[in-house]
Amino acid sequence: MAAGCAPPPLPPPPPEIWPTHGWTFSTPESQGIDSNALANALESIRAKQIPVHSVFIERNGYAVLDAYFFPFQKNERHDLASITKSVTSSVVGIARGEGALADLNAPLSMLLPDETRALDDPRKGAIALSDFLDMTSGLGCNAQPGEDLLLEMEQTPDWASFMLKRPLISAAGGRFQYCGAAFHIVSAILTRATDKSAFDIARTGIFLPLGITNTAWPADPQGNSHGFADLELTPPDAAKLGYLWLHRGSWEGRQIIPADYLADALSPHAAVKPGIAYGYGFWLYPDHRPYDFEANGRGGQRITVVPGENLVIVITSGGADANVVAPLLGAAVKANGRLPPDPAGDANLAATVADIARPPSPTAAAAPPPWATDISGRTYLLANNPLGLHSLQLIFGAGPAALLRLQFAHGPLEEYAVGLDGVPRLSADAKSGHRVAVLGQWSAAGFLVDYNEIARIDDYRLLLAPMPGGLAIHLTEHTGLVDMWLPARPA
Repeated sequence: MAAGCAPPPLPPPPPEIWPTHGWTFSTPESQGIDSNALANALESIRAKQIPVHSVFIERNGYAVLDAYFFPFQKNERHDLASITKSVTSSVVGIARGEGALADLNAPLSMLLPDETRALDDPRKGAIALSDFLDMTSGLGCNAQPGEDLLLEMEQTPDWASFMLKRPLISAAGGRFQYCGAAFHIVSAILTRATDKSAFDIARTGIFLPLGITNTAWPADPQGNSHGFADLELTPPDAAKLGYLWLHRGSWEGRQIIPADYLADALSPHAAVKPGIAYGYGFWLYPDHRPYDFEANGRGGQRITVVPGENLVIVITSGGADANVVAPLLGAAVKANGRLPPDPAGDANLAATVADIARPPSPTAAAAPPPWATDISGRTYLLANNPLGLHSLQLIFGAGPAALLRLQFAHGPLEEYAVGLDGVPRLSADAKSGHRVAVLGQWSAAGFLVDYNEIARIDDYRLLLAPMPGGLAIHLTEHTGLVDMWLPARPA
């Protein structure tokens, strides 16, 4: 190419580029993205210890980045948290297209008549399905200090009824108030209208056509899929959802989600704050033309769709601020056409992707204090706590790892290796089947156990310190779920 000549613009992607059977990969430069800038973004994330688990970027139908930070790994499902709401909304669109939920303005009294008949406030029966979809139901979702409303809901026999008993604090259809748990009522409405769970509908109506098979989506005691959170997909499959939404619900010439519903779902229905609106389960940024939109969730889960750039970015993490991560990645998008080839940059990016997937190098473990011998092998009973953790035992030896035994209420005794050399040890969690990474570190404040559930987002820290008659345990979670002191006494 002659000096000073601009590279030719990219042609429109041919219609046969659909990732049903797997993404087609391209060099970043072929899609107007700087590979060195992507490598720098990944290095910056690692250097700043931002707890990102994965980054997947698609542009023009081609995957340009599929990166995983240790200890998360390729082909592993990740909890998508409140991204689930956007999928639940998509399922509503399918049910509407099939005639099962023809009227989004239908009131609760028609949609869940048995549940609403005995409610304390007759105004609740007038709340419409659309009011739940755009977070204007008026139901109060604020928990008492130190309590978790979702956890409280999940300990009841009927989750939807629990949420319907929440106080009405504003008129339905009025102001925006984010209420994650209230989205579970949408799932209950879906099940009642279709006699299928949201997962059943999504499995056949969305996941199967998109070639998504590695899935999990739990249900409540009534069989209603968790409408608010807990859908699990791999990052490349999550990107397929973004690609579906980017193409307004169409996939390989088939209309998966009715176009009129998705257009409505991606239109502003509630003002959140300047520059941010909420549709039906989607976050919208109307200042951009065409405006960007996102499905996002607690802990930094994001599916960002940028129609003006023909771009989808998926981020999974264990508590990262996606608003910090996104600009690092966005800076790599340089042009709407091809950039000059950069084999050295591509090699640099490939090396960086491989490097961030490796565990850290071992470091020298700190010498334990004398009281380590006193607690080693002794079982401690914990006071009541949100985790339902009943007992704890640590066994220290001469090597670079310890053994942690935990027993949760009504569960078996579970064992985990604990890395003492700066390298987390990986074990399988018996209940979820996911891997956990456990790290231990001695300090002047005590012994810190980092119990990282990785793909399930939560990262718990237990700081153990001696106290008369037992241990004092400071239990925290990286994303702020819990922060409390627990006394523990010998069994």
